Amino acid sequence: MNLTRYRVEEADGTFLDEFSTNAPDFAEERIGRIRKYHPDLTVTETPDND
Repeated sequence: MNLTRYRVEEADGTFLDEFSTNAPDFAEERIGRIRKYHPDLTVTETPDND
């Protein structure tokens, strides 16, 4: 299964969340909830084929 790992950090590098999914809509929704409280996010997407 091809998954994408999402790492969510504040603009200053503070770790907020990390998860893997193969559903881009789910990722967008989850990141959107975090963005409500932390508007300046950095999101890194990498393949996660574990």
